[in-house]
Amino acid sequence: MSRSYTLRNCALLKLLRAKLSQSRLPQWLRSLVHHDKGLINYTNLALNLLVMLMLILLQTLGSFERGELAMFDAAMRRGSQEHLDPRLVILGITEEDIERYQWPLSDERLAEVLAALQAHTPRVIGLDIYRDLDPDEGDTALAEQLSADNLIAIQNLASAVAAPAVVPDDQVGFNDVILDRDQVVRRHLLLANTREGEIAYSFGLRVVLKYLEPEGIALENDPRHPEGIRFGKSRLVPLSSSAGGYHHIDDSGYQILLTYVKDNGVDDGESGDAQMISVRQLLEGDFNPQLLRDRIVLIGSIAPTLRDRFATPFSSQQTESDMVKMPGVKLHGNMANQLIGLALGQQRPWRIVPDWLEWLWGWGWIALVMSLVWRLRHPGLLLGALLLTVLGLSVLEWGFLAMKIWLPGVWIRWGMLLGGTLSLIYALTHHFLNDPLTKLPNQTVLYQMWPSWRFWSWGQARFMGAIVLDLNRFKAVNTCLGYHTGDHILISISKRLQSLLQPGDYLARVGADEFVLLLPNAPSLDSVMEVAQQLRRHLKRPFILETGQPVFLTASIGVAYGAQTQTLLLEDAKSAMHRAKALQLSQPIAFDRELQVQAISSFQLELDLRESMSHSQVYLPPVHDTDEEGLTDSNLPHSELGDRFRVYYQPLVDLRSGEIAGFEALLRWQHPQRGMVSPAEFIPVAEETGAIMPLGAWVLYEACYQMQAWQRQFPGYEQSIISVNLSPYQLQAPDLKQRLRDILRETGLDPQCLKLEITESAVMEEIQTTLEILHDLKSLHVKLGIDDFGTGYSSLSYLNRFPVNTLKIDRSFVWRMENSSQDRAIIRTILELAHILGLDAIAEGIETPEQLAQLRALGCDIGQGYWFAKPLPAPAAAQLLARRPRW
Repeated sequence: MSRSYTLRNCALLKLLRAKLSQSRLPQWLRSLVHHDKGLINYTNLALNLLVMLMLILLQTLGSFERGELAMFDAAMRRGSQEHLDPRLVILGITEEDIERYQWPLSDERLAEVLAALQAHTPRVIGLDIYRDLDPDEGDTALAEQLSADNLIAIQNLASAVAAPAVVPDDQVGFNDVILDRDQVVRRHLLLANTREGEIAYSFGLRVVLKYLEPEGIALENDPRHPEGIRFGKSRLVPLSSSAGGYHHIDDSGYQILLTYVKDNGVDDGESGDAQMISVRQLLEGDFNPQLLRDRIVLIGSIAPTLRDRFATPFSSQQTESDMVKMPGVKLHGNMANQLIGLALGQQRPWRIVPDWLEWLWGWGWIALVMSLVWRLRHPGLLLGALLLTVLGLSVLEWGFLAMKIWLPGVWIRWGMLLGGTLSLIYALTHHFLNDPLTKLPNQTVLYQMWPSWRFWSWGQARFMGAIVLDLNRFKAVNTCLGYHTGDHILISISKRLQSLLQPGDYLARVGADEFVLLLPNAPSLDSVMEVAQQLRRHLKRPFILETGQPVFLTASIGVAYGAQTQTLLLEDAKSAMHRAKALQLSQPIAFDRELQVQAISSFQLELDLRESMSHSQVYLPPVHDTDEEGLTDSNLPHSELGDRFRVYYQPLVDLRSGEIAGFEALLRWQHPQRGMVSPAEFIPVAEETGAIMPLGAWVLYEACYQMQAWQRQFPGYEQSIISVNLSPYQLQAPDLKQRLRDILRETGLDPQCLKLEITESAVMEEIQTTLEILHDLKSLHVKLGIDDFGTGYSSLSYLNRFPVNTLKIDRSFVWRMENSSQDRAIIRTILELAHILGLDAIAEGIETPEQLAQLRALGCDIGQGYWFAKPLPAPAAAQLLARRPRW
C-alpha cells in the first residue's frame, strides 16, 4: 500500500507534467509523464537501488569473477592474431633434441648452440633456461657466449634462482608468472621489486627493450597518469586489485593484461611453423638462415615431458592435459609479441574503465530493463523489448572487447534478471492490489490484508481512525454524462482526497464510488472527525468538466476510531456511513465502536455464563459419591453438575525436598461453542453480574472435597495444602465465614490444609475492613496468603498487621529473572522480607530449570509453574500423586 509521500503530489513534478502535456511534444513522449504512468515510480527506483546493493555485495564476495574471466577468455580467443610477430623466432628444445643431446644440455652443447645462433647475427637472444656455471670442460666457452651484449638471461624472484654471474644486471629479466585463481595466465608482470628493494624487469620486457634499443624506445613516466608509463607509442596503466572482472587480485608490481596469439597446440619443432626451429635443425643447418638475422630468438623447452607449461585462455576450450597448455618459452614469446606491438603502435593496450563508470553503465541497463517490465503490459512487446535489450548489451560488450576495453557484463546480466524479476513481481502485485483507474489501493489490500495490519504497520499508534466515503447518486453521473466523464471525476476526487493525506495515512478505493481513508496516527476521534469535515468541504467544490460544465456531488461519510487489532473497524465506519446515507445527512457520523463492542461482548458472555450456570445447576451444593480409587473426575459426580465448569489443580512443590506440598485450585469454563474459556475473560463478567458468589462457593467445595479424598487415599500427603483464590467480591460477602465453616464441616477437610489467596490489590482497597475480615477468617484456623505480591500496590507498611501465612511472588518477576538483575534483586528482597516476618514464599510461573535453580539458591520455599506441571484435571492430578514425583 503506497504511503502519501510516495504518491504523485509533488508540486514540482505536477508543474513539469502539466507543462509537458500542454506542449507540442509527440504523443508517445507526453505519455511518459501521463498521470497513470508517473514520471518517477519511487518503488521501482527503490527496487533498482536494492538490486544494485545486492550486486555490490555479490561483487565484493567475488561471485561474478569466474564468469567475467570466461567472457574475457572468449574475447581473447575471438580477437587474437594468428601468428607471432615475424621478428620473433623460437628455438624450441623438442623431445627429439632431448633424446639426441640429453637434458639438461651440457655447457659445451649450450655454448655450441649459442655460437651457432650468433653466427647468423640475431639482434637479441633470450635464454629462457636456468643455467649454473659449474667448472667443466665447456665452462669457458659458455661463459664467453653468455657475456655477449645481445643475450638476455632469466632469474626467478620467487625461488631466488639467479642468472649466471657473467651476465650483466641490465641483461637479466625475471620469468615469474602471475597465475589467476583458476591457474590461468592472463596477466603480464612487467616490473617488480626484488628482495633488496630494487626494481626488476620481466624477461619479455628486457628482450623487447634490447631489441628496440636502436630505435631509442625506452620506458618513460607518463605525465597524464601518476602511475602510467610511456612505452613507445602506447601508454600503459597498471592493473588494480579489482580491475575489470577481477576481485581483489594480487596487484603487486606493475601488471598489464596479456594479449595472446592463437596457439595451434603443436610443439614438435617440425610442424612447419616458419617462426620455430629445433636445436637439431639449428646445429645441422636445416633452416633458412635469413630467419634469424636481426631477429629476437627465444631459447626454451617445448617438450611436454619437461612440464614447463601454463594454462591460457585457449586451454579451457580443449582439455586439461599438458599437451594443450602453452610452453613457457611460447608464453614469453606472447609477452614479447605484445610489447613489440605496443611500443610500435601496432596493438592497443587493454583498458579498464573506472569503477564508478562501470557501476553507472550497469545501473543504466538494469534500470532500463526494470522500466520496460514496469511499463510494457503486453507480454509479446515485453519479451521482444527484453530480447533486444540483451542483444544490444551483448553487441556493445563485444565491440568494447574488440577495442581492448574490458567492461564486465556478467554481473549486469544477473542484475537485469534480478531487477526484471523484482519489477515484474512488483508490477503484478501493484496491478492486483491497486485500482487501475485511480492507482489507489483496492479492497483486496484493505480487507484481505487487514488481519495482518499490525505486522506491516509496526511502530505506529495503537489506535487509528477510519473514514468511509460513498458518493451519492454517482450512478446518475455515469448514466447522464457517460462513463468516461465519470472516470474523470473519480480521478479528480482521488486527487482531492490525496491532497489531505499526511505521512502515514492510507487512501483506498474499495468500490465503484466508495473510498476509505485510514489514519493510523490519529490521536483522537475528534481529529478523525476534523479530517472527515475537510473531506466534505473539498467535495463541495464543483468538478469542472472539459466542456466547462460544473458537476456538484455530495457524499455520505462514516467515521470510526479504535484499536488497530479490532478488525471490525472498517465495518463500523461503513455502518456509520450507511446510517448517514439512510438519514440523508451531509455531515460525517461517528460510530462509537468501543462501547458497542464491549456491551455486545459482555452481554453475550453474560448470557452464556448464566446459561452454563443454570445448565450445570451450580447454585446447588454438590453431592459426591465416595471414590475409593480417587481417579474419577470429582467434577462430574452427577450428570447435572460440572459438565460446563471444571476445577483444575496445579501442584505446589516444596523447593527444599522437591516433593508436592499441595495444589492450587483453578476454575475453568467449558463453553459449548468456544471451548475452554480463560478465567481472565469470564471472571470479570462473573464479578460484575454477581455470579462469582455461587461459582466461588462451588470451587471452594470442590477443592476441599478433592483434597480430603486425596489425603485419605495417598499416605504421606495428609498435610497437603489446597490453595483457593478469593475474589474481592467474595471477600466482602457477609456470609463468607459461615459458608466457609459449612464447607469445611461437610467435606471433613482440616482447616490447616486450606489456604485462601487474596490479591494484593484487593487487600489494599479497604485496609481496615480487610484487616477485620482476615482476622475473622483466621479464627477458623485456615491459612491466608497474598497473591501477586509486588505488582503495583504498596502494602509494606501494613504487611506485619495482616494475619497471612504466605507471600506469592508474581510470575512476571520470575519470567524476567534470568535476564534482569533488577528482577532477581526484587525476588531476593521479597524472600528476605517474608522470612523476616516468618512467612512462606511461593514463586509462580517457573518454566525453566534455570529459574528453578536460581529460586532454590535464593531460598524460596514453594514453587509453582509449567516446569512441574500444567493445571491438571482431578484424575491426572491423582495419577501425579500416585507417582510421588520429586523435582
